[in-house]
Amino acid sequence: EQIEVTGLFAKDCTLSCRFPPGRDEVIHWSKENKIVHSYYQQKDQLEKQDPHYRGRTHLFHENIPSGNASLKLSDLTMTDEGSYTCYVGTAQDRTEVKVLLRVRAPSSYALEYQKTNTERRLKCYAFLTYPAPNISWEQGNVFVQETDREEARNGVLYSIRSDKDIINMTDTYYLFSKNGAESSLSVSDHLHEVEGGHAVIPCEHGNDTGSIGGFSVVWTLHKNAVTSILASFNGTPHSHQPRVHIDKTDFSLTLDHLTADDSGEYLCNISTPLYTKLSVSTLHV
Repeated sequence: EQIEVTGLFAKDCTLSCRFPPGRDEVIHWSKENKIVHSYYQQKDQLEKQDPHYRGRTHLFHENIPSGNASLKLSDLTMTDEGSYTCYVGTAQDRTEVKVLLRVRAPSSYALEYQKTNTERRLKCYAFLTYPAPNISWEQGNVFVQETDREEARNGVLYSIRSDKDIINMTDTYYLFSKNGAESSLSVSDHLHEVEGGHAVIPCEHGNDTGSIGGFSVVWTLHKNAVTSILASFNGTPHSHQPRVHIDKTDFSLTLDHLTADDSGEYLCNISTPLYTKLSVSTLHV
């Protein structure tokens, strides 16, 4: 039986290995033909350890008598991926355990909305991730081709930008990656208000948003190719412009004392550890 373990790039990871307790333990961890860590005569024996692992391996010595030969591997690199063998011999028994280590670099995602006189475009960014995310787009429940893509490498880590032109203004656009991220864009119907009144612009969000830790909401105004931050929420509502405030319950934006200059596109961007959601509303005053 092979144990599978997933570790995070540049972090620590423990490769599990259990054995029937016995006397005179001899422990050898190896990967292919490389000696990763050796232990016998009740102490580490690292003279023949592969240089790649020097200073990065650690056995839990206090737990060895109870049958634990697990190995802590520090500061993971992508070259640490692969199959490891844990061999334990005692005066009574012999045990061999296979451990398959996969290394992942969790990425951060961002959405950018662009509008020109002729088109609207959504840009999805994935930063410093491994393996390369397989980004796919969905429009109105149908998978569609991306418009453009750009990929860069920083060592073994990938950074990717995937673009999609927004064709149908009534559809919701989703993008997914095989690394588990989900993002969406929705464009609402136009809002019509009278001058001198006020407008309440809703923010599309999941029903579970309030129960997720580490989420934030940012409202911006997009007008004449200029983006202005209006309000934000990261546990506490903040207003960055006069005459606006954000509701701490449904994250809607209220604009008071409307003027014709308030016409434009209002973007609500919600980011959580699970997904990113961007909703665009056009306000005509």
